[in-house]
Amino acid sequence: MVGVQGSGPQKVTVPVTPICGNFPVPVPSNVLQFRPTGGSGVIDRRTFLKGAAMTGALACPAPLRAALLQESPFIEVLPEQVAAVKKGLDYLAKIQNRSGGIGVQAPLAFTALAGLAWMAGGSTPTRGPYAANVMNALRFVLRCARGSSGYLNEGAGRMAGGSGMHGHGYALLFLAELYGMCGDLADSLGDDNVREAIVRAVLVTEKAQAKPAGGWYYEPTPGQHEGSVTVTQVQALRAARNVGVRVSEKCVEMGVTYIKKSTNPDGTIMYMLGGGSHASYPLTAAGACVYSYFGLYDDPQGQKCMKALYEFIMGKRAGSNQNFDSYATFYAGQACFFMKRRDPKYWTEGYAKIRKQLLSTQSKSGAWMNDSYEGCFGTSCATLVLQIPFRILPIFQD
Repeated sequence: MVGVQGSGPQKVTVPVTPICGNFPVPVPSNVLQFRPTGGSGVIDRRTFLKGAAMTGALACPAPLRAALLQESPFIEVLPEQVAAVKKGLDYLAKIQNRSGGIGVQAPLAFTALAGLAWMAGGSTPTRGPYAANVMNALRFVLRCARGSSGYLNEGAGRMAGGSGMHGHGYALLFLAELYGMCGDLADSLGDDNVREAIVRAVLVTEKAQAKPAGGWYYEPTPGQHEGSVTVTQVQALRAARNVGVRVSEKCVEMGVTYIKKSTNPDGTIMYMLGGGSHASYPLTAAGACVYSYFGLYDDPQGQKCMKALYEFIMGKRAGSNQNFDSYATFYAGQACFFMKRRDPKYWTEGYAKIRKQLLSTQSKSGAWMNDSYEGCFGTSCATLVLQIPFRILPIFQD
């Protein structure tokens, strides 16, 4: 409702289209009209929005303020993006089996990520078009939490049907995000107490941390360590702490320090601390996500890492690995989202480039098949990244 002095309120209607039945996205109109007193002038929508942006720009950090005061063609949510998300989420729903799991090689990891993808569109175990899918995914994950150890695992070794600590981290992240969206209600949704499963899983992660290095390895035994697993644990611990679960501050600090020590002088992230400077796009994306997720926007190493990631994304630095493109995309999209506070180009250019690539590589079935896992991993990662601008998942809120 826009009030105009002397002429009474003039109603401006902006039609909306729902995303997955929950998240409304404004459908752009060519003109937003309001009539000032004593005149019949029409202000076009671009001028109206630019004026609104300029009004609030003074409260923003300098780089973001500069971007707001300029015209930008970047649109966070595109119609084709919405359509791609729906096709992807439908594909994941189609391949979910009766047990609630997804995939064969690492079903816990894939199910947890798919559950996060459905939730990123607004669905929970009790509402939304994918409510039944989220509920079945929750029950599958909780069955993997059976036993007193708290280790979230399928009961099989890594590369033998088990997800290892990667799966444990993704499953813990899924449970924490679900608990954050549903609150205490989550405790009555599955076959077990969700909060208790989170508490036990956190203890497993804490005990599995390699000391004094601070990283984690493929199995829940302290000693060895490497970067890709470390990122999954650090992010999951942060999500658990966000919902009020006790998490060791020292454990988190050691994990973040591990990533900082793994940062090469050029900003890339090495595979293993003390194991040489071998670095790649996926590992750098994961490292940048850690820096950004913990608010280290002004950290000199974090800035170097994000700069290196941006160069990977924009094709200015070689190092992409097709087998891990989904992993890289998952973390790169998040890093671009959070690091926009440091420089808006990471979002308006970096994320835009990632989105363009995702929209151009989706198959007719709705899946992203570049992962060697029949689309289980790739589709979950792609739909999650495309839904970051929806800002529904707690981890996707800025």
